[in-house]
Amino acid sequence: MHELAKQVADYKSLKNTIKDLEQKLTEITDEIKAYMGDNEEIVVDGTFVRWKTVKQNRFDTTEFSKQHPVLYEQFLKQNEFKRFTVT
Repeated sequence: MHELAKQVADYKSLKNTIKDLEQKLTEITDEIKAYMGDNEEIVVDGTFVRWKTVKQNRFDTTEFSKQHPVLYEQFLKQNEFKRFTVT
């Protein structure tokens, strides 16, 4: 059981490290985007950095469910899964 307590502590520590790194990555990303301005592509020391607009079509399930509630209900599919959390 002692080993499991250590693994849980390590898990929590790593999750916090990941969160900190993701925040730092977001900050750096924002700085690069600010530098790029309206440019969709720049080259930095042979590395291509792209920030391009992407258009895609998505089905609006919220609006569809409002306009066609009966039909929406007919196509709902229940999903089951297990969620792992450590708090």
